Amino acid sequence: MMSIDNRIAGTQTDPEETFNDFLTYAELLNTPQLAQLYTFILRDGSVEIETIKAELDIPHSTTYKYLGRLEEMGILTRYDDETPTTVTVEPIHLQLDTDHGVVTATPVLLDAIGRQRDTEDIRVFIDRQGIPKLVAALHYTLRIMDGDFTQRTAANKLGVHPVEGMTVFTPLQDVIEEAAEYDPYLDRAN
Repeated sequence: MMSIDNRIAGTQTDPEETFNDFLTYAELLNTPQLAQLYTFILRDGSVEIETIKAELDIPHSTTYKYLGRLEEMGILTRYDDETPTTVTVEPIHLQLDTDHGVVTATPVLLDAIGRQRDTEDIRVFIDRQGIPKLVAALHYTLRIMDGDFTQRTAANKLGVHPVEGMTVFTPLQDVIEEAAEYDPYLDRAN
């Protein structure tokens, strides 16, 4: 089962559209620059396109390609009638019910994925362990912040060397603290 808040709620399930949503969200989860752009817009609310290009140092054509992709996903709104043109995005909530339990992707995860472009500790962790392990690290970081685990215990549960786990928990704590401002699903993400 997959649910995407505000996209398919209250409508009849269309398997083709649902799977297409899944594929486009997978692209968002697997493209760090797209995740970074999405999070930048979400964090700032209404953003001018020129500001996006300047702040994120993304080429003109790539910026418009990614904005178009987010628009196709149904999570970006473009305000062309304003000068200059601005855009906004909706917070995503992707939930998969799998044989191993429910997996949830919210803006905090996209922020963590996007930050690999600027935060070496996250980039190295993803390069070595992959996105699925990052999802688990984010889960354990929330548990650390809630006082359920120490960093060492969380690293052991994560199944990585304690130094590697503790190295990624610190930047992920920064991501989570900032996400409290823009991720309405953060409590559901843990």
